[in-house]
Amino acid sequence: MEREFIIDANSAGVAIALLEDKALVELQREKSNKKYSVGDVYLGKVRKIMPGLNAAFVNVGYEKDAFLHYLDLGHNVRSLNKYTRLGISNKIESLSLSDFNLVIIIRF
Repeated sequence: MEREFIIDANSAGVAIALLEDKALVELQREKSNKKYSVGDVYLGKVRKIMPGLNAAFVNVGYEKDAFLHYLDLGHNVRSLNKYTRLGISNKIESLSLSDFNLVIIIRF
C-alpha cells in the first residue's frame, strides 16, 4: 500500500490530506485565524502561580494569559505527580507515562 501525506499551507489556512493508493482517506482543514477553539492543544509557560486559587496563569501565545485551575488537570493528576516524583528520585525502575490518559483544559 502506497501512502502519501500532502500539506498545503497558505495565507488562508492549512489543508492536510492523507492518500492511500492515490485515494483520499482523510482531509483536515484549518482556517488561518488568530482565535482559539475548544480542543486546541497548546504549549505554554507558567507565568504566575496563584496558591489561593489553586491555579496558574499560563502564557500560550495570546494577548491574555490562560487560566489553568488544578481541577482542570484531570482526575489522574495526583497519581501522575506521585509517579513522576518516584521516577525522578529513582525509586522505580522505568518511567513510562503510557498508562496515563491526561487531558488538560485551559480557560481563556
